[in-house]
Amino acid sequence: MPKMLLLPKLTMSLGGYIRETVEIYEEDGVKEFPHRNVVVGNPTNEPIKIDVPAYDEDWVKRHQELGLIVVPVEMDQDFVGIFKMVEEKVKKANL
Repeated sequence: MPKMLLLPKLTMSLGGYIRETVEIYEEDGVKEFPHRNVVVGNPTNEPIKIDVPAYDEDWVKRHQELGLIVVPVEMDQDFVGIFKMVEEKVKKANL
């Protein structure tokens, strides 16, 4: 699976790195990624490799276990507000 490096103290949106269709995978029982976007922040002082694109429901949990701040964004939520919230958490982290 491809990886991307999330630098220390960086927050980013993965909107462009989400698998948007499952039509060619339907026969394999693959489900759509359940969120419209994901905001990811790295509160650590070390770069962390993340899997891209985000394929499945377990993506969020796997990346939280790496020490990242991961907040899924749904259709009716305020993306900018969530992004700024994650940025603030990253800035305040003393890891």
